[in-house]
Amino acid sequence: MRREAMTLAPDPCAAGLQGSLYHVSDFTFDKPVREAIRAGRASFRPIQPNLAARHFPYDIDLLVAAVSPMDDKGFFSLGAFGGWIRDFLGRAKTIVLEVNPRQPRVHGDNFIHLDRVAGILEADYALVGIQQSAAVAGVQEQAIARHVAGIVQDGATLQVGAGQVPDAVVKLLVDAGRRDIGIHSEALSDWAVDLHEAGVLTNARKTANRGKTVAAMIFGSERLYRFIHDNPAVEVHPTSHVNDPAVIARNHRPVSINTTIMIDLFGQCASESIGPQHYSGTGGQWNFHYGASLAPEGCAVMALQSTSRGGTASRIVPTLPPGSIVSIPRNDLHYVATEHGILDMRGISMEERAHRLIALADPQYREGLERAARDELKLLRAHTR
Repeated sequence: MRREAMTLAPDPCAAGLQGSLYHVSDFTFDKPVREAIRAGRASFRPIQPNLAARHFPYDIDLLVAAVSPMDDKGFFSLGAFGGWIRDFLGRAKTIVLEVNPRQPRVHGDNFIHLDRVAGILEADYALVGIQQSAAVAGVQEQAIARHVAGIVQDGATLQVGAGQVPDAVVKLLVDAGRRDIGIHSEALSDWAVDLHEAGVLTNARKTANRGKTVAAMIFGSERLYRFIHDNPAVEVHPTSHVNDPAVIARNHRPVSINTTIMIDLFGQCASESIGPQHYSGTGGQWNFHYGASLAPEGCAVMALQSTSRGGTASRIVPTLPPGSIVSIPRNDLHYVATEHGILDMRGISMEERAHRLIALADPQYREGLERAARDELKLLRAHTR
């Protein structure tokens, strides 16, 4: 018998569970999942996160969810990772809860009542923690962050991905005295606490879930988990809501900041693979990039260093390697930022887009990119600029 389990953490893969008893099916694609897929112990489901539960191909026989202790009205909070779980509750035939006193009680559409529960397990273990990096962003990351922070206005609603560039952007927003910043983000980490402690985070101008910091999943340090515990200003909502481009676009001045592996001169972003070699899932990258770009004052940014491998390879390339997964299609591309600047790619010709992308590349690669754009891709005329 083969049992398939959707996991929200890499533990089954990291533990090396294999054979006919367990087969991990995941919507993420981190290192343990990647290794398990290559070994035939796991599979990947490529889908936009807001649609994952709707299009899951079968109902779930048994769903086990980690929750915080029950309140006096019989409700359990689905805790810090409830966004995915909340969407799948309706697909489960039987629900068992693992009650952990260390799981934060997080507000929002993030609760399940005792009436729906078939069984309860008791647990007591620390949540997966991700300590805030003590590393200082390098010169390139700082330059990218300055360009990105420059387009974030007062009252903006932020979604940021992981990495040193988002952390540096947050610091610059604090230093610049930005006001009334809001958060509507698939994932939330310690940067939210930094904004709160600086008095920058108020969510006062948000249109969707005004006054609330909203996420589908929260992971970080113990400091973050203490901050979100029973905090009415922080809410976890189903991923189907948080990652809905229409909901994202309703917010005031949404700003989406994500990164990509490489981008070609057509404006196609490859965030999941280099050629057919798969490295990661895209998560909500397209959801937020597209949703932010729909808003009248929205900004969707793809931020990346212009080179990789110690400067020996350009991350802005003439064309993506064959087999590369396109995560952000060229028609949806908005802003691109590197250490050399930030430029808007919407509403311009392919020729002008190629010029702008080449301007964001490292100077040592610009001549070669211009030659490829002119002679091979026919994006540039023979005598332009």
